[in-house]
Amino acid sequence: MRAMGVIFTREVRLAFAGGGGPAGPAAFNLAALALAPLAIGSDMDTLTAAGPGVISFAALLSTLQSAERIFGEDMDDGVLELYALSPVGLIAAVFMKTLAFIVAVFWTMPVLACLGGLAYGLPLQAALMLALGLMLAVPGLVFVAAFAGALAAGLKRAGLLIALIAAPLQAPLLVFAAGAGRSAMEGSGLEWPNLMLTAAGSLAALVLAPPGAAAALRAHLQ
Repeated sequence: MRAMGVIFTREVRLAFAGGGGPAGPAAFNLAALALAPLAIGSDMDTLTAAGPGVISFAALLSTLQSAERIFGEDMDDGVLELYALSPVGLIAAVFMKTLAFIVAVFWTMPVLACLGGLAYGLPLQAALMLALGLMLAVPGLVFVAAFAGALAAGLKRAGLLIALIAAPLQAPLLVFAAGAGRSAMEGSGLEWPNLMLTAAGSLAALVLAPPGAAAALRAHLQ
């Protein structure tokens, strides 16, 4: 347990020191939210109707934009070899590394989702429900992105490959998270089932992604 805590602390510090913490994904998220009205128009009814989907899609883009950072540098400097040889094991190391990345980089996403929902004209309750849905979706989104990043680790221009692998697996989480905000906006009463499905998807990613990512990284190391 102490070794896992050391890995977690190290990765949080590296995420802030070398990668700027949440600044990059947050800026990317804000840019996507600001530019979307240029495509869908400035009519407030249209923006409100499209708001949950646009905000969820912006969250998807921000996770894909930073996924290459999770394992890319460790593949080059030998850290992954040390994790593989450590008593903790590569699966636990991948889990703690990804969890640290979530805590350090994506804690702003629910806040931006709530502010974006209000800016797009969603009622406060709907904006809060959308933010809660994305808060539950973030672990699943990032663990899926980490799995895709592990498959593409060490490859040149891995960003496109990561997007092709991760985006289809992330889509259900975004559908349920956006559905929670839309249900609260429409008063259909389906927001809590959508939130539970979002949480279930994230839990499945937490269980399945670390072994898959560890296997992919082990194959790269051999």
